[in-house]
Amino acid sequence: MIGCLRRVIVVLVLLVVLAGAWIFRDRIRTAWNDWRGTEEEVAVPTAELAAGAERKLELLRDGSAPSISLSAIELESMLHFSYPGALPEFLAAPQVELVGDQLRLRARVPIDKLPRVDGLADAAAFLPDTTELAVAGKLLPLDSGRVAFGVDNVSAARVPLPDRFIAGALTRMGRSDEPGLPRDAIAVRLPAGAATAYIRRDSLVLLARPASAPAN
Repeated sequence: MIGCLRRVIVVLVLLVVLAGAWIFRDRIRTAWNDWRGTEEEVAVPTAELAAGAERKLELLRDGSAPSISLSAIELESMLHFSYPGALPEFLAAPQVELVGDQLRLRARVPIDKLPRVDGLADAAAFLPDTTELAVAGKLLPLDSGRVAFGVDNVSAARVPLPDRFIAGALTRMGRSDEPGLPRDAIAVRLPAGAATAYIRRDSLVLLARPASAPAN
C-alpha cells in the first residue's frame, strides 16, 4: 500500500513539473537561448573594430587624449584589416592575447618554414602541412616613442624552441644592437603621438607624449 502511494506521489510531482514547464515554456526557452548565446559568444576580428581602434590612435596623434587602451581583439582586428602586411606572408590567421602583463601572438605557419630544432623534426612527420607558432613576451621601456618587445618563449607545434634561436630570429627580423636592449628583445616604434606603452589588465595602454612647452 505504501509503495503504491509513493508511486502516485511521484507521478503527481512529475505532472506538476511538466505542467509548469509547459506554462512557462517561452520564458524557459528565452533563458536557455540567452545562456547558450553567452556561453558560445566568441569575439572575432572585424573591420569595424579595426576602424574603432584607429580612431583611438587618432586621439593620441592630435593630443585629444592623455592615454588610450586597446583590447586584444582590437589589436587582432588591426592586424587583419589595418596592417595585413605587418607580419610575414607565411604567417596565417594571427591571434593576439593579452594576459596579465604578457602579449601572446599565435599564427599558423607552414611546416617547411619552422626552424630545425631537436625534438621538432621527429614530430613534424606527424603534423599537418601547417601548424601553430606561438610567441609570448613583455613590453620593456625604451626612450620616448619606442618600447622593446622582450621575448619570453617561442614554441612551434607546442614544442618549446631553445633560447638561442630567439636572438637569431630577432636579428633576421631587423633587430640591431643598442644600449640597454637585451639580446632577446627587439625595439618597436610606437604610433605617432604615443610616448610609451604597457600591458595592464588584458589591455594595451598607450600614453600620449606631453605637450611641448610654449616658447618664451
